[in-house]
Amino acid sequence: MEKMKEAAATWILMHDHPFSIVEEEGFNIFCRSGMPQWTSISRATIKKHCFMIYELERKQLSCLLKAAKNISLTTDLWKSKNQKIEYMVVTAHWIDLDWKLHKRVLSFFNIPPPRGGPQISDAILKCARDWEIENKIFTVSVDNASVNDVAIRNLLNDLLRIKNNIVCGGKLFHVRCCAHILNLITQDGLTEIKDIVDDV
Repeated sequence: MEKMKEAAATWILMHDHPFSIVEEEGFNIFCRSGMPQWTSISRATIKKHCFMIYELERKQLSCLLKAAKNISLTTDLWKSKNQKIEYMVVTAHWIDLDWKLHKRVLSFFNIPPPRGGPQISDAILKCARDWEIENKIFTVSVDNASVNDVAIRNLLNDLLRIKNNIVCGGKLFHVRCCAHILNLITQDGLTEIKDIVDDV
């Protein structure tokens, strides 16, 4: 039964199902057909198992990050149209000793307005401190928004106070997202031929 609870929690996490799915009659019929000794579990129980899996995964990721020498971060911000909530994600990228590229989301959270440069840099630094990687940050990739220029400048100043071995004194620290720049160019070009596109 414990193995089944763990498997159900993994399934819920993999497919973003609500915790309440384990209380549905159809789910329990399905589980009993494969395992007659299955006993129903509550959403609170499955939530506890999901958090246990999260904590285990977090510890494993923490070990991977400790072994990494340099870690590059990417971050992006957006607003949910339906909820009117603003979000920020921080992703880590690094190459391990076997030359294998790793990419993991470190943080995904609400960042309330105003989202200025200082708020963005504080959020990135807090994430880095939470994962204990602030002395391993190699580069930070962001889109071309002007607030990101301020954010990265503030972050670089904060990190230079923590460590002084940032590559090239920080000249390579701020990486602008090429995909975002190409998207802006494309959108600008499409604006010029909007009438033709609408006609087609």
